[in-house]
Amino acid sequence: MATYIMLMKFTEKGAADILDAQGGRAAGKKAAAAMGVKWKTSYLVMGEYDVIVVLEAPDDETMSRFALMGHMSGAVSTQTMRAFTEPEADKLINSLRQPEVPLPGPEVAAGSPPTKRRAAGA
Repeated sequence: MATYIMLMKFTEKGAADILDAQGGRAAGKKAAAAMGVKWKTSYLVMGEYDVIVVLEAPDDETMSRFALMGHMSGAVSTQTMRAFTEPEADKLINSLRQPEVPLPGPEVAAGSPPTKRRAAGA
């Protein structure tokens, strides 16, 4: 399953109902489980955002549905990001070492075919 980071800000409604935050969190966890999303952990934070939630979902569509459902509550606004574990990041980065990887550049924007990078030693 893919990992996601959800940044939440309380809306005026969410701030007014802050004493029921535990109930909202419980409802969020229940909804996540029903949608096939695993709620790994959450943090109350200081700064631009109020809560950070780490989740796992089978795909972007499922995670998007869960995020939209959170907006429907009216208690929070969210920003959701796909997060890559160290092994996933290493695999992504190592895939750039493959021969003939297209590299974007100004000529791509103009409609020309992308240039290709040769693997080291090729």
